[in-house]
Amino acid sequence: MNRFFPAVALLLALVAPSRGADAVFAAFEGDTYGDWTAEGTAFGKGPARGALPDQMTVGGFLGKGLVNSYLDADKSKGALTSLEFKIAHDHIAFLIGGGKKPGELGIELLIDGKPQRSATGADSEELTWQSWDVKELKGKTARLRIFDRADGGWGHILVDEITFCDEPKRSKVAVGRLETYRKSAEYYRETHRPQFHFTPEINWMNDPNGLVYSDGEYHLFYQHNPHANEWGHMSWGHAVSKDLVSWEHLPIALHDEYGTMAFSGSAVADERNTSGLGTKEKPPLIAIYTGHGHGKQTQDIASSLDRGRTWTKFRGNPVLDIGEAEFRDPKVFWHKPSERWVMVVSLAAKKRVQFYASADLKKWTYLSDFGPAGVAAKPNWECPDLFELPVVGEAGKSRWVLKADMGSGSVAGGSGGEYFTGVFDGKTFAADSKESQWVDYGRDFYAPVSWDNVPAKDGRRIWLGWMNNWETCLNPTHPWRSAMSVPREVTLRRIGEKLRLCQVPVRELETLRGKPEEIGETLLKDATKAIASRGRQFELLLKLDPGTARHVGVRALKGEGEETVIGYDVAAKKMYVDRTKSGDVGFHKAFAGVHSGPLEPDSDGLVALRILIDASSVEVFGNRGETAITDLVFPEATSDRLELFASGGQAKIISCRVFPLKSIWKVGAEK
Repeated sequence: MNRFFPAVALLLALVAPSRGADAVFAAFEGDTYGDWTAEGTAFGKGPARGALPDQMTVGGFLGKGLVNSYLDADKSKGALTSLEFKIAHDHIAFLIGGGKKPGELGIELLIDGKPQRSATGADSEELTWQSWDVKELKGKTARLRIFDRADGGWGHILVDEITFCDEPKRSKVAVGRLETYRKSAEYYRETHRPQFHFTPEINWMNDPNGLVYSDGEYHLFYQHNPHANEWGHMSWGHAVSKDLVSWEHLPIALHDEYGTMAFSGSAVADERNTSGLGTKEKPPLIAIYTGHGHGKQTQDIASSLDRGRTWTKFRGNPVLDIGEAEFRDPKVFWHKPSERWVMVVSLAAKKRVQFYASADLKKWTYLSDFGPAGVAAKPNWECPDLFELPVVGEAGKSRWVLKADMGSGSVAGGSGGEYFTGVFDGKTFAADSKESQWVDYGRDFYAPVSWDNVPAKDGRRIWLGWMNNWETCLNPTHPWRSAMSVPREVTLRRIGEKLRLCQVPVRELETLRGKPEEIGETLLKDATKAIASRGRQFELLLKLDPGTARHVGVRALKGEGEETVIGYDVAAKKMYVDRTKSGDVGFHKAFAGVHSGPLEPDSDGLVALRILIDASSVEVFGNRGETAITDLVFPEATSDRLELFASGGQAKIISCRVFPLKSIWKVGAEK
């Protein structure tokens, strides 16, 4: 039964709760909905226990249960109606989340069958308090109805802890003024705050957007909620760097406004002024992004003439509208052979990507489709990228890489990315195989996108990804949530019979290194060796001979009952990260686990691991970056010990170097 005066159902119509103390009318903690009347299929047989299959992490509810209509992937519809009660308090409060669709989704107060108050979600899986002032209705007999008459994206409602009270309930604001936070002692010093990874100062961040190099600066835009520390009000945050290491925060570039959010996309330097939105002397930067709102997703553009500091949305938006509800994340680049712009964009629910061409970034012509392909069980396909790379060691040979991401069903569980190699002729992508390969074997590397317009004399393809997972994204950080990976150089190498996308941290990161601690050749036989280095931000270069051991590697971020294990499984020929005891793993049932990826020893039988440890993340690169694992961890501040280990036999550490890494943020006296 729910906690709402069970066993006195008939009295609800006759006796009002007394004034004074709050009275919880329904907390949805039971296995059924009790005396609520259910219609349709949207709410199932009883309260949900958090997120449902393929749903993003749900947070903010109390106890273990809540009303959650995310059944059948937002396609189900229905209603829950309470018994009658007399209104005796000044307010009715409740926790609510889910889709923002007034009249289609929500909770309403009924008197004589007619709605008197209503509320809906905010396109967020984080439940927050809303309150109705019902003083003028006191003494009247009423019912509550939770309803779902919507389908498509965000076609579900979340409700919990319906309470009768005399004061309104409001969710706490995540943080005060940004200017105040910048002056505080906690600024960039929180326990889990990364020190050499990009994080927003406050509030929520997800996908990187609009990565472009222009006028000596690397621009990083990102999905950002300016108002809270969970997903919602998607806007484009903005930062710039001259070296891919230190970042300068800039004002929000593109705001959520007029019911349309600024979803993911890309940016280009329109050096020829093909758009006509600048001049020959002052060519514009152009952002191409998805406008999300009013029941569909379109592709829109905005321009800047002042190095990306201010942006003007194009008055002719949208520039591409095919009437689809899930049509998003355009990646645009200049295709030199055909002398035109090319866009790759996702038909997410249909698990296809489409290609379009334009001469001016404003009028787009359809070229072709690719997919479905790759992992069959994925629920969607989004955040595509497409670029050409030379094949290392094979003179004159190159291949195109098409990457796309899935919201769940990836190799380590939850969200992740896959890629294909093949040929792109300016119109059609032809894959070498319909079978894809994984971008990263950890749980926390999503939506990577590459920088456009990197100077030809540099010659690198550089990208970075969102270090989080949609299934477990509401992790225990405050007043910010989420980080980006370190920027990575990507190359194509032939490993065995396959072309593999290899990733290594950009060389600029080495400027953060301090004096290393070096350990020479060391034999370990079912033993451990402590390393004197301390701290929670360092880089470790390890070369080992697995020998007869079953497992060999390092235990990092060790403390009382805590450790993150980065190792090599000799028999399986896999490197892995074990975060089952890495610290706070209880905030989501899917967080703890062991994540592994294939890694063959080199021609000498050796294995090389390059490991980046920050306050709340582990990034591991095997051999020359042919396998990557990215995982978040949330250890106590005192968990900072490090040791080498071998188990099940004998292994040899050929070399080990541990570099302390400086913070990229100016904090405290440095501000």
